[in-house]
Amino acid sequence: NSQDPAAAAVDDDKPVTETTNALSSISVTDEPSSPVQPPHLAPVPVQQLPLNLPGNLANLAALPDADAAEALDNEFLSLLPPCILPRIDKLKSLNKARDEILDEYRVERAKLEMKFSKRMEPLYEERRGVVSGDFDGVIDSEHEKKKDEKDDEESVEEGVVQDVIEDEVNGQQQGEVVKGIPQFWACAMGHVDVIAELISEADVDCLDHLTDVTCADFPDGLGFELTFHFAPNPFFTNTVLTKRYEVPNLLTEDEPILKNVTGTPIDWKKGQSLTYKEVTKKQRKKGGPNAGQVRSVTKKERSESLFHFFTPPKMPGLHDVIDEDEADAVEEAFDHDYDVAQAFRGHLIPKAVLWFTGEAMMEDYDEEMMEEMMMEQQAAGGEGGQPQFNFNGGDGPFPPPAAGDGSDPECKNS
Repeated sequence: NSQDPAAAAVDDDKPVTETTNALSSISVTDEPSSPVQPPHLAPVPVQQLPLNLPGNLANLAALPDADAAEALDNEFLSLLPPCILPRIDKLKSLNKARDEILDEYRVERAKLEMKFSKRMEPLYEERRGVVSGDFDGVIDSEHEKKKDEKDDEESVEEGVVQDVIEDEVNGQQQGEVVKGIPQFWACAMGHVDVIAELISEADVDCLDHLTDVTCADFPDGLGFELTFHFAPNPFFTNTVLTKRYEVPNLLTEDEPILKNVTGTPIDWKKGQSLTYKEVTKKQRKKGGPNAGQVRSVTKKERSESLFHFFTPPKMPGLHDVIDEDEADAVEEAFDHDYDVAQAFRGHLIPKAVLWFTGEAMMEDYDEEMMEEMMMEQQAAGGEGGQPQFNFNGGDGPFPPPAAGDGSDPECKNS
């Protein structure tokens, strides 16, 4: 106990282990000014904890993905003090138990999603029939019946009612007979901004043959598939085009992680491709025995089209070497691709008729205006001002805001 604690603590010539052993022989006093702590509470010196992994890990590139991840984990753990490793193992066991519970949640939620999806399928099937004109006669008969019942209830002069009915009948006879709702999906898609910006003028004629758009989540909840149904058309031979997304955390996380994305190759009829056009150019040979000879060269040039959506961006491998600009471009491409998919899955398909009429556009506009007003009021409140509206109930003119900001999560690529 005669050893000076301060001298032992600041002896730079001794290794860390020797300094720790020296401290273990010191008795702790009750004086609050004592700088020495009991050995079992002594913090691990900062220099023992690696803040960054070594930069030279190029040898991992030669390993398979799983082996590379394990080697990287071992590389980091080797830099930690041995006494910490059992605690890391304990934390991993706790994390594994959480993952098991989350897997149970995902399975149960997937079952619930499937249950109610099955109940909605007949409604979507009937919607498809209405759009294609399969129920025109039935709907017209129901409409006439409701109109007659309404006319009987109205207290108006009989002659006036008869004149109105005759005018309507004559108008229908003179007008063009239309089957179903032409361009239903093309019009509805044109009202969804993130989808509309992909549609070219040439695409519209092809989309006239689009009869239905559906979405089916995987039974295990690990992804979804969009399906586009087409009637026979002069552009391609496919009757169905699909886009499949494998998203392991689709039902458990706010920010989805894409595992894989695939689309249907389109079998374009000759000369009808909307994604590429063939351009013929004449070239004159400059040298050699055939100098001056003119030849025709045909090249394919990319055309802007919605149908590029069915050719997803290429997912880079773990060992692919790309620079920062290329990585940003790939991430942006996947973000936008997933935004379009979610626009179909979460907006257009469930409320197609409201997008067709434009009512859903007004709903989105109202939500954006509400968010802007809330942000302005929050900013005013932070500056010492008083909110002009009461969003929490009371006499305010607006209802309480819904949970969340209503925006689609950004895609984070694995």
